[in-house]
Amino acid sequence: MKKLGLFLLTAILAGFSVSCGGDSSSSLADMKLTELNLADKGIPVSLQAPEGAEIKDGMFMGEFGGIKMLDYEIVKDEFVLEVSMDDAEETRTVEEIVSDAKETAQTEDGFVEFVKEESNGFIYKVKTDDYEDYKFHYVLMKDKKAIEFTEGLKLFTEFTQKDAETLYNIAKNAK
Repeated sequence: MKKLGLFLLTAILAGFSVSCGGDSSSSLADMKLTELNLADKGIPVSLQAPEGAEIKDGMFMGEFGGIKMLDYEIVKDEFVLEVSMDDAEETRTVEEIVSDAKETAQTEDGFVEFVKEESNGFIYKVKTDDYEDYKFHYVLMKDKKAIEFTEGLKLFTEFTQKDAETLYNIAKNAK
């Protein structure tokens, strides 16, 4: 009985995901952006974000193995950008961090290809029977700290390639 309930819940969520996903009527590229500074949150970076965007604690906020992790999601409607940094001085180069992130991306279920590759980051495509999604990873080295940008978690919808490129360019232009 428990399995039947779980199956029905999964089927309902899958149907909701398909009916709500991937075809957003507004584009991230069309949002009016303003400067957002995360220095008061402990991350020495400022970037463009939609007017009225909220800064929420991300899933990886906290302390792990004695290292304090700062992780925030900047959210406004379909805009979800994750910005993270730990308090340890970075010993790896940007190239090593990006290489590790690329290896992780390639192990993701449905990984198809890298659609953009640069020295500080990349955009990649994921596709399954149920959805097609574009994701990215970008690294900014500042004050001997690696500030990492990724697409944030959106429930029941996916990022288009254009959306991923918009978020990637925001990360790329962060200062």
